[in-house]
Amino acid sequence: MIRNIQHLKEFGIFRNHTNDSVKDFGKYNLFYGWNGSGKSTLSELFRSIENKSTYNKFSSAKFKLNLNDGSAVTEKNISTSNLNIYTFNESFIDDNISWSSVVKSILLVDETKIKERKKLEELIDLQKYELTFHSKENKEIEALKNNISKFETNSARHIRTSLQSIDTSDNYYLNYDKRRFETFVGNNLDKKILDIPVYDEKKVIELTNAAKPEKKSQIEFVPKKISKETFFKAKERLDDLLKTSVISKTIRRLVENDDIKSWVEEGVELHKKHDADKCEFCGNIVTAERIEKLDGHFNDDYKDFQNRLIKANDWLIDQYILPVTLPAASDLYDELKSKYDHACISLCEAQASLNEEITGWHDVLKEKMANPLNVELTVNPISGATVTKFNDAMEAIDSAIKKHNHKSKNFTEETTKAKKQLEKHYVTVEVKNFNYQDKKMEVRDRSAANKSLKKIIETRQAEIRELESSLSNESLGADQFNKSLHKFLGRSELTLRFNQQSKGYEILRNGSDPVDGNLSEGEKTAIAFVYFITKLRENDNNIENTIVVLDDPISSFDSNHLFHAYSFMKLNCEKAKQLFVLTHNFTFFKLIRDWIARKNKKDNQNISNFYIVKESGEQPRMSTYTNADKSLINYNSEYHYIFSRLYSLKNQTLLEMDEHFLAANLSRKLLEAFLAFKFPKNRGNFSNLMDAAAANCKNLEDEKKEKIRKFINEHSHNDLIETNEDFVEGVLGEGVSVISDVFFWIKELDKQHYNEMVQVVS
Repeated sequence: MIRNIQHLKEFGIFRNHTNDSVKDFGKYNLFYGWNGSGKSTLSELFRSIENKSTYNKFSSAKFKLNLNDGSAVTEKNISTSNLNIYTFNESFIDDNISWSSVVKSILLVDETKIKERKKLEELIDLQKYELTFHSKENKEIEALKNNISKFETNSARHIRTSLQSIDTSDNYYLNYDKRRFETFVGNNLDKKILDIPVYDEKKVIELTNAAKPEKKSQIEFVPKKISKETFFKAKERLDDLLKTSVISKTIRRLVENDDIKSWVEEGVELHKKHDADKCEFCGNIVTAERIEKLDGHFNDDYKDFQNRLIKANDWLIDQYILPVTLPAASDLYDELKSKYDHACISLCEAQASLNEEITGWHDVLKEKMANPLNVELTVNPISGATVTKFNDAMEAIDSAIKKHNHKSKNFTEETTKAKKQLEKHYVTVEVKNFNYQDKKMEVRDRSAANKSLKKIIETRQAEIRELESSLSNESLGADQFNKSLHKFLGRSELTLRFNQQSKGYEILRNGSDPVDGNLSEGEKTAIAFVYFITKLRENDNNIENTIVVLDDPISSFDSNHLFHAYSFMKLNCEKAKQLFVLTHNFTFFKLIRDWIARKNKKDNQNISNFYIVKESGEQPRMSTYTNADKSLINYNSEYHYIFSRLYSLKNQTLLEMDEHFLAANLSRKLLEAFLAFKFPKNRGNFSNLMDAAAANCKNLEDEKKEKIRKFINEHSHNDLIETNEDFVEGVLGEGVSVISDVFFWIKELDKQHYNEMVQVVS
């Protein structure tokens, strides 16, 4: 059962209804509201749930109906609602009846074929379940397909944008679309997509540079490498020199002081050159004995060894690593520049390190040259790691240049290869992030399963049609319908006859003449209502498991038919799981009210509830429904209700905006009913009734009579409601005084009637 309507928004005139302070629905629910208040719109909500879809005009509606089991029906899940609900309203009539001649077929199950009927019910239940599942699955598969398609389109656009920026002349990527994306995935990526690596940002930049359509010239370059063996042998020779000495009559002071030795050695040569016998420094005589000692220190072997050291020095100078002339990085393709620059830096570092180590050798050799007699000097080996670093850097430089030259020779092939690598990278990233292949497989598997289910459903539907054909008894349907219609109308000139060709019912008058649209509104209402009641039993539907909604089933009836309609409805709908009745006719309202109110007293429980549908009176119009006033529940005529509602506004200090427009309508309806009884000759002409009342009323000033007339005429039937500030302030201020004047007028015309009505409503 439906517990309540928690909210109803943007559903026609129900712009923002909420269920605050409104009683939950019971088994029987009666709504009262005047024409235009929103009753029919409310019935369309139930009709939408019955059809499992909102109408286009309510496509933006939001609603929530809470059910007794704790679930809810909303605009989002309405298509899967399993409420067994039947709604009688204008939409039902439009959908089912062509008033020119034919009513849609009524199928009533032949009760004698129990086994076939049971099988049919089982098949229909299963068919309903699987159709719902199939429909839901179709929607989900389509949504998944649309999601995949959208992904493919977006991915193709991303890839096109990324690759267009590299080469605007490549038509393949200029026109890269969803179809090419799908083809590339199919040709290049398999189910092991998760094992395919994606490039880091550095590699993507490298490939992007490699794909640029800028061809460069080839580069001439001869690499130079260093042999570790050369430095190994050089160390052996240098170690030998450092350990070698010569036999001489050494002078300790010269051995111990290299600077003095060098100075004295040079001085001896100058002394001999100038054939002097005095020291040029101190002027003293240099003795022959001293000269002999010095010659013994600087003998020929010593001088030969010195020459060897000088030659070693000259050779070592040649071992320094000279700077290599390298091509400018700007001459290479962009994708090679990074590694090339790194290799050049590494080469320079290795060169500096090697030269620093050679300088160390050189410094030791210079020390030996300064003191050839020193045999304690040693040198460290040149670092093999540094030589390797030098050679590796040179090889990397050479490799970059070779790649550059290869690309220049095969430019188109290499740029295309780079773009393909980028395309694969971008596609792989997109596919992995979206879980593309799993979703494609899901679509394939679910589509195949749903296709198989569709075949099963089609086969079962044929079986259902065959069973329905054997169980359908059109004459039984027509006979039952005609009995109900004749009973309802109290006469038998209208009948229905099944037409095999049209599979529907022709409406005949006097048993043979097609009506061809010649029906009164009351006859149409009677046929539609009886047809609806008959439909409640279609396919052996159980009324006790059915929610029934009736929107003014007596809108075109005269008073004689109200009791027929009431009795017919009560007889056929009393056992419904839940009943909703909406009406504007107070007499019909009272009949149903008294019937279902007794159920509350009898069962001592709240299974019958009463509501009123009303609009605000503001623009744009807005409706809601609330609990019915006690006056509506307790009084036995609409006149009592109107008198009570208007009398409740009489003593207010100020009316709210919606109360003001309500007061205008109530005042007109009250005066119209009262004056029609008081002056029956003018019944049906409100203007004449007002004139008659004015002529018979002496105590109410003429200006107040005119004020009442103007208030009623301007504010109860105007199509447009004024909104300027002066108007609004005026009507809000005068509303209460006009109501008082209306009651003063009634009191003067019939004091006894007025006093008794006041006692009743009080």
